[in-house]
Amino acid sequence: MVAYAKAYAKINLYLSVKGKRSDGYHELDTVMQSISLYDEVSIELTEGEIAVTCDRGELAGEDNIAYKACRDFIASADIKIGARIHINKNIPVAAGLGGGSADAAAVLLLLNRMTGKPLSETKLSNIAAGLGADVPFFLVGGTAVAKGIGEIITPINTPTLHYVLVKEGKKQSTGKMYALLDTLNSPAKTECADIVEAIKRKDVSGIAKGVYNSFEACWDMNNMLSPFKGYNFNAAFLSGSGPTVCALFADKSSAEGCAEELRGKGYNAFYAQSMPFGIEI
Repeated sequence: MVAYAKAYAKINLYLSVKGKRSDGYHELDTVMQSISLYDEVSIELTEGEIAVTCDRGELAGEDNIAYKACRDFIASADIKIGARIHINKNIPVAAGLGGGSADAAAVLLLLNRMTGKPLSETKLSNIAAGLGADVPFFLVGGTAVAKGIGEIITPINTPTLHYVLVKEGKKQSTGKMYALLDTLNSPAKTECADIVEAIKRKDVSGIAKGVYNSFEACWDMNNMLSPFKGYNFNAAFLSGSGPTVCALFADKSSAEGCAEELRGKGYNAFYAQSMPFGIEI
């Protein structure tokens, strides 16, 4: 039997890096939101080894975080199985949209369902946290506040929001981006609580005023946001540590029109809307 899941990307509506901890990790305040751009993940249980294939051949094999998710699940559940995992990539790679992390979360949830749910939500979250700071979010999805190093998740309800995403430029390693940020004095311009309250009120104007990302200090944002010049958006901002930038629009037709025009100009542009979950099985 083969089981399938859609693994949805995320954007960061708010991302404040609070500082470096004694264990080397950085303390975060972030609001993450699932969006309608997704990868397709399938799993077939076997009696052999773990194998990961992908429609992008360079992403296949043991270095893929999906492989590590499967390996750690099998070890934690103490079961003797193998798995054939296949991923169709639609989420841009190395874009700050969490595609790999979403795939890993999909693997954990699929495997847990396929093997009779041997692991609790807490145990799955612990495995997810060991794979990457934002993997626990994808187990929950929707819109959520994440604190600590990303493992403390508090879901919040959100209105349907519409975005245009543009991936321009080359992603730097997350470690290098944090190291650069450590050298900069970039205090948060807004508070996480402000945008959270705006989201709860379904106040799009308040959400637009509250967006913030510490990593914008590491980029030439005037250049990064230049594709959106001339469009009537509510807010434009960086997702994750970059290089994808997002523009929030008041309605779907305006966002879709912008994305279509930008693709016509040669940009790697996508329309997406907010989603109420991170993984769809």
